[in-house]
Amino acid sequence: MLRLSGTLLLAALVCGLILAVVYKVTSPVIAEQKQILLEKSLQSVLPADSYRKNATAAEQEFYEAQNKDGEIAGWCLPISSKGYGGAIKLMVGVNKNGTINGIQVLEHNETPGLGSKICEIGYKQTEPAFLAQFKGKNIKDIKLVKKKTDTNIEAITGATISSKAVVDGVQKGVSEFLKTRDIR
Repeated sequence: MLRLSGTLLLAALVCGLILAVVYKVTSPVIAEQKQILLEKSLQSVLPADSYRKNATAAEQEFYEAQNKDGEIAGWCLPISSKGYGGAIKLMVGVNKNGTINGIQVLEHNETPGLGSKICEIGYKQTEPAFLAQFKGKNIKDIKLVKKKTDTNIEAITGATISSKAVVDGVQKGVSEFLKTRDIR
């Protein structure tokens, strides 16, 4: 019995050591990949020459997008909202005038084939059709509807919870942020 316990203890120590070494080796690579993903998502939602990380008084994190002259082009807001399968993490680009420039889904656990359609790119499309509906809209004009319309956001059939989560997250996050900027 004691010999079996010793063998298990040794095996656990070896496995722990292997995991520690793998973590030590891969953690810088993972951090670098996260930074690359962040930079790509910032460029995707609001193209600019540089981005500066900031936070509002309410601790809402945002990135200030600037052109090469240092003039503010807008802001990129990381937003999280509760969907059907858990948190939906978004990056939202907002122009100086308060209109949405673009949205990108960073992470989600929505049902494949239904809720996952929030970020699926269709045939001969360059961006997800659902997210493209937000472009150029003022936050006050965003309303989720179930029928096709040019002025509102059309919900994805069979994925109303996911659609509503994105719309609610964008409305809440952008509205709170714009209050701190005095843009209505």
